[in-house]
Amino acid sequence: MPLQLVRVAGLFMGTITEWPDSWVPYGAARCPFVAPRGRSILSLRSARSAEQGDPHGFLSRALQHPIASKPLAEIAQGKRSAAILIPGKARRVGTREYIPALVAELNRGGIADKDISIFLADGTHDQHLGSDMEELVGRETVARVRCLGHDAREEGETVQLGTTSFGTPVLINRAVMAAEVKILTGRIVPHYFAGYSGGRKALIPGVAGFRTIRANHKLTLASDVGIHPEVRPASLSGNPVHLDMVEGARMVRPDFCLNTVLDEAHGVVGVVAGDWEAAHAAGCRLADECFHLTLPKPVDVLVTSAGGLPYDVNFMQSLKAAFNLQAMVRPGGAILWVAECAQGMHPGFLRWASIESDAELEVAVRADYNLTGHNSIMLRRLVRKAHVVLCSGLPAEQVRALGMHPVSTPEAGLRWIQDRVPGDSSYAVAPYANVLCGSIQPA
Repeated sequence: MPLQLVRVAGLFMGTITEWPDSWVPYGAARCPFVAPRGRSILSLRSARSAEQGDPHGFLSRALQHPIASKPLAEIAQGKRSAAILIPGKARRVGTREYIPALVAELNRGGIADKDISIFLADGTHDQHLGSDMEELVGRETVARVRCLGHDAREEGETVQLGTTSFGTPVLINRAVMAAEVKILTGRIVPHYFAGYSGGRKALIPGVAGFRTIRANHKLTLASDVGIHPEVRPASLSGNPVHLDMVEGARMVRPDFCLNTVLDEAHGVVGVVAGDWEAAHAAGCRLADECFHLTLPKPVDVLVTSAGGLPYDVNFMQSLKAAFNLQAMVRPGGAILWVAECAQGMHPGFLRWASIESDAELEVAVRADYNLTGHNSIMLRRLVRKAHVVLCSGLPAEQVRALGMHPVSTPEAGLRWIQDRVPGDSSYAVAPYANVLCGSIQPA
């Protein structure tokens, strides 16, 4: 049967007898996958691709016509130094294209190369300097400007600006604060607890102190039990994590922001630039059009991948594959989660998993919170809702400890699911769930 796709509220769907791509991303490879025959399968993909736009034109127009802001070259006039904040190696955001353009704008405004610094705004993630910076921004740029890292746990390298209304101490990299022009950059995609990435996240957690990051991320927790109801993908209004980040960023007073919206293959769908709040809000609206999918009712089985490297490099990174679309699977259904996790699992997950009682886990996470705490509560909630099968390179005993069933191939996972879910089940496949979010809107 030929595949015919129809767009319905951002969702591509088709009635097919076999999953047309016959693979899902897994690390640096494509993992073979053949879906069950003879049933309707929804293909969850973004609603736009870079083929529909002009990437160079997007960047040029964004810089020439910034949102609620003067052009960057005008902002730079009379200033002596600049800091550009970029995400690290675990993200694909388009830095090789937009960093040279930003440097050129700063030069036009009178700031010389020697007075421009690029900061790896990676929060608590591993730092990747040296040759990895060449990969991120290009060899020519590395030779022209300073490229610096950030150590969130080195509090002496930060300066405290104040405390937010949520009680978060705002500690920001001292060298970033010393720059007279501060530029935030990144990519906007749904984020499972900050609502959307980009914008203020370049500062918090990007170049924030560990105490700031810890206090901000703890706001994922509801005041009594579970996760705050507004802490979810595509949720900004009322989301305490996002609102806290914004309060902290306002203390920094960034001068400019440039964010990209990329498709699943990292092609440019759009670029927003200008005032850090207004530009980010515009980018989130575009991302919502591209990546927020809706279904009239949940499916029985969801097959999901984080999109391969670098998004499934470890267990923490791959969580987005399951969390972003968990609303699309019914209670009692099943999730087949495909993620290589070559760099393994943070031991904090196993520590929390050893607490079998859900009530005791809630108490323990709040009493001794760390950055795996809220993720562990989210995962516990997910495995209570549905059967979760993880196809990964992780040790089987670790996967079982977290309440999931380990398999080595997607086919093995489907066989395990079919023994537990009715034969006439509905299916959805999301090979790039890292850029998607899903919700249910009854017809």
